[in-house]
This record gives sequence, structure tokens and C-alpha cells, in this order.
Amino acid sequence: MFRQTLNMLVTAGAVLKRIPAVFWMVIIWWTGYAIVFAAQIVRMSGPEGMSMSWPQALHFGFGSWMMWVPVTLGLYWLVRRSPIERGRILRSLAILLGASLLTVLLRAAYVYATSSVFHWFGHHPRPGFMEVLTGSLSYNLMLAWVVIGMAHALVFYHRSMDRGRQIARLQEGLTTAKLEALRAQMNPHFLFNALNSVAEMVHRDPELADRMLVSLSLLLQEGLSVDRVQFRPLREEIELINSYLMIEKVRLSDRLKVEWSVETAALDVSVPALILQPLVENAVVHGISRRRAPSVLGIGCELRGETLVVEVSNCVSPDGAAPHGSGIGLGSARSRLQLLYGGRATIRQCSTESGRYLVRITVPTGKYGAASLPGESPA
Repeated sequence: MFRQTLNMLVTAGAVLKRIPAVFWMVIIWWTGYAIVFAAQIVRMSGPEGMSMSWPQALHFGFGSWMMWVPVTLGLYWLVRRSPIERGRILRSLAILLGASLLTVLLRAAYVYATSSVFHWFGHHPRPGFMEVLTGSLSYNLMLAWVVIGMAHALVFYHRSMDRGRQIARLQEGLTTAKLEALRAQMNPHFLFNALNSVAEMVHRDPELADRMLVSLSLLLQEGLSVDRVQFRPLREEIELINSYLMIEKVRLSDRLKVEWSVETAALDVSVPALILQPLVENAVVHGISRRRAPSVLGIGCELRGETLVVEVSNCVSPDGAAPHGSGIGLGSARSRLQLLYGGRATIRQCSTESGRYLVRITVPTGKYGAASLPGESPA
């Protein structure tokens, strides 16, 4: 018996948790308002100066104001769907004006239908419906707009809180991307091989050795930077990739060939910072570097309408497996795209008919394609 009672309580608690907090806020507000209203009636008088006891006053107060609970929830639902904001002001005003007039009509119908129960008009006979409707218009239209205003405040507050959490997740995603890029750039094997290549080139080709050191410096500076914005032009991402590939070309020699196919119009499109680094690094380290034969790394960027398409392709490793690597870099890129663009951006991995491994990213380039951070413009 005790266990059954406990299970019932647990089930009831789970059900209560699923009820939105705004429902309880509305219930508590109108309950408190009805009690305060009843207290005022007891202190002063009821309708037509009649004195009322507490039970009578509570009956009158709850009957009068608890009707606003479903009305308030309905108006809140409408405000969430059609808030008055830039780009939809007239449409939202029309919808909410209609809702407020419907509230006046419903309130008049409620008062008219329940007059015999709550005695809204005291000892006077119930007036005609049009007179009740006129009174409802003078009393309830303004109250309906007060509720609409409070609903807007609550909706925009929730948006602000969600926005703050989203920005925090974006910053966390950017930090993860920076750490992943830095991990790749400061990988002991990468640094060891890069420095060995520089040492060899110092005597054979001092100018190339100098360029390698500059590229390595740029990579480390990029990884250690802590004030990087969320978005930047694609051309800056390509410059970073060029610095990385310049070092890898020296290390891998003829085994690495790079084929670029970048539309000029795509160079100024804003993309998430450090979004290409893990893709290229994944292709080089886990695909091309494992092959002895020369391999081609393909990097393509093109605009298709209002969508930027970025593709990175390479030959698969000798065992035929796709170069997944640790999966951290691609997972970080996928998470950031989801946070920044929602379902409007994609990242897909597949094998082509020619036997190459391909990673394709698509991101929107429109004005409202990405979630801009304060002070930034994504495109």
C-alpha cells in the first residue's frame, strides 16, 4: 500500500513537472487577485452596498476573476505565436486586437450567463446583452491589453534568457574549435616534422624555410588567439588553410597535391571561424599521409543561390577506410553549425563514385542565415 502511494506521488510529481511554469504563474496571479478583491469587498461592501461575509466575497471574487485564467493563457499563446515586433507589427496588432475584442465578447457572455449564480447586478434585474457588452468593452478591453503587454514582457524575457544560453554555447563551441585547431597545430608529431623540414630547408632553400617558419607562426598565433570573432570572411579561412598546407606540402613532398576550386564571389561570404581547419587536417593526417602514392586534396567553395557549399575531398587510406580520425574535429564543426544555423546548415560525409572521401558543408548566406552575436553581422 505504501509503495503504491509512493508510486502515485512520484507519477503525480512527474506530471506536474511537465506543466509549463507560465500556467502556475497565471493560476497564482489570478488566485491572489481574487483573494485581494474579496478582502476589499468584505472591508467595504458588495454590489449595491450589500455587506458580504468572507465565503460570499470569495465566491463573488473567484467567480469574477478566475475566468481570466483561460483567457490569459490563450492571449499568452497568441503572443508567443504573433508577438508585436519588427517585420510583423501590423499583422500582430490585427491578430491581438481581434483577440482582445473576442475577450470582451466572452467576458460579456460569461457575465450574462452566470448572473443568476453570482448576482453581478445585486437586486437589479439583469440588463440586456448589448448593455452588458457595452460595460464589458469599457472594463475589459484595457485589461486584455494589460495582459497582452505582460505576456510580451514574459515572452521577450524568455527569448533573452534563451539568447544568453545560446551565446554561451556558441562561445563554448568556438573555444572547442580553437582548442581543436591548436591541438592539430601543436601536435608533437606535426611540430617535430615541421621543424625537421625547416632544418633541412635552411641549407637547401633558406627562403622556403623562412616561409615555413612564418606559416608555422601564423598557425600558432591563430590557435592561441582568444579574441577571435564567431564569423569571418571565407578568404581568411583559406589563408589559414594555405599556411597549414604549405608546411604539410614540404613534409609530404610529392605525396600531397592540392586542387583549389573557389568562386571569387564566395570569398567575402562570412563563415564560422576555424570551421575548415578540422576538415582539411582530418583529410591530410588520416587520409593522404597514410598513402605512399601521390594523392590529391580537393577543396572547393561555390555559391548555389543563397547557400555556400564547401567540399573537402581526398583519397581514402590504404585499408580503404574513411579517414574519420578521432572524430573530435568533425564533431565540433557539426555542433557549431547546429548552434549557429540550426537546421539551415549541414555537414555530410560520403564516398564518391570515383572512390574518394568527401566532406560537404552547406551554410546559408542570407541576411538572417546565422544567429548573429552582439556587435557582429554574419553576412
